[in-house]
Amino acid sequence: MRKLTVFLLAILLISTHATGQAPAAPRGGGRGAAAAPAAPQPNPAGPMYQQKGEQYRVYNFPAGQGESIPYRLFVPQRWNPNTKLPVLVTLRAGSSVDNPYSRGNNDLVKQAEQRGYIVVTPMGYRPLPQPYYGSSYTLDRPNAPAPAAGWTPEENQRAEQDVLYVLDLVVKEYNADTDRIYLHGQNPSGSGALHLAAKYPERWAAVVISSGPIVTTNYPFDSIKGKMSLLVIHGDQDTNNPIASSQKMAEVFKAAGVDTTYATVPGGTHLEAYLTYASQIFDFLDKHKKGPATK
Repeated sequence: MRKLTVFLLAILLISTHATGQAPAAPRGGGRGAAAAPAAPQPNPAGPMYQQKGEQYRVYNFPAGQGESIPYRLFVPQRWNPNTKLPVLVTLRAGSSVDNPYSRGNNDLVKQAEQRGYIVVTPMGYRPLPQPYYGSSYTLDRPNAPAPAAGWTPEENQRAEQDVLYVLDLVVKEYNADTDRIYLHGQNPSGSGALHLAAKYPERWAAVVISSGPIVTTNYPFDSIKGKMSLLVIHGDQDTNNPIASSQKMAEVFKAAGVDTTYATVPGGTHLEAYLTYASQIFDFLDKHKKGPATK
């Protein structure tokens, strides 16, 4: 964790120039309410513009003085400016944007290269533990912490906004296929993914939740029903969250009319089940895209 922190601090010092993102304009004075800051835009003059492979990126969060926020990105070698590749947004697990990319037994990036998927992991504004990305849905496990415990309301809201900013940056820079945008969340990020799915259903063709069962009592199933498909997976060697809770959640979503698939990952541990199950995840994603009736 110390090495990652030092590395990210170094990136924050150099990569505003390296990524070509201009600082957000300061909020001006004058009469009335200040104008909302403009959303960040890709900079074609940036030296990393439309680069392929695994990358660390930084952009300026358009609030206040424009804080530099890192994210992780993978772009397959087959990409060119005339392609329209799908995008998998995989929310970070733990305090690192590296987990979906650099852990052992990791098929996620290898499969993304073979299948032709862009993969992006937003930080969620702050590298604090247990990111919920604006979600209020508690994990369904004994003694589960309150959603976003340790986060201020502003940080939690900005974590949600960070996901949207980063996704839009990647979609614009790489001319991505907006009919094939997918979302994945693990543990509390699974709660965050289900929150983002319900709040922004027009954005996602499918959602994958790994070891992220939530208490579904107040979930707005109608917000996603008929608009996207859901894959719930859980490793049978997961000692953090109960596998029965994921199975129950999948059953509840299916009963509510959401197109839901459940899978147990044999030998899957808490953090690595979705990495070792990557081929089957991409099989699932390949079957789903937005149609005219779901946009």
